[in-house]
Amino acid sequence: MLLNPPGPRGAPQGMPHWPYVKAVDDALTARGIPPGTVRASHHGLERGLTTYITLAWDVSRTSGRGGIRLDWEERQGWYYALTGLDAYDVLFYTVLTALRTPVADPERVADVAEELVRFRRVPDVEYQEEWDGARDVRAAADDFRRGRLGLGPRWLPQDGAGPEKTAGNGVQLTIDTQADTYERALAAVQAAYGRGFQA
Repeated sequence: MLLNPPGPRGAPQGMPHWPYVKAVDDALTARGIPPGTVRASHHGLERGLTTYITLAWDVSRTSGRGGIRLDWEERQGWYYALTGLDAYDVLFYTVLTALRTPVADPERVADVAEELVRFRRVPDVEYQEEWDGARDVRAAADDFRRGRLGLGPRWLPQDGAGPEKTAGNGVQLTIDTQADTYERALAAVQAAYGRGFQA
């Protein structure tokens, strides 16, 4: 069950990682293990507007005595949780070491998920395959964050001359999402780019 309703062109508005969400969901469905819940969104400014995915199988969809949850964050990669009969009862939560790259190939995600859902165990392998669309998803996520901060999209070098290549002087702003509060970050952005900026 996808929890984010589609927007224009089938993708939820503001979801730069939607192609990855869809590819993973399709791979799981093809294996006969579709998650009961698929949630895709992004964190707030206090956590850097990073994107995430949550996939959940309740006890009725697994072979064990509880549920399984997979969590993905664009910079950290994949984690998993073993849950009890109540999905909020997390018994165990840790990094998914079998997937060695943050934007792992959806088929490899399905390999690992299948072991978890059917046997409640992580396969003893290490997959290092990155998804073919990983670069595009990262670029879209960067552009999403830039857009939320009132900046234009980042131009890739092979795209030809863009603002990054032709601008002589510009403003560069670094926000420490661990130390800066939302109010301090917003004030810094407004000071750098004008008071008209709204988050």
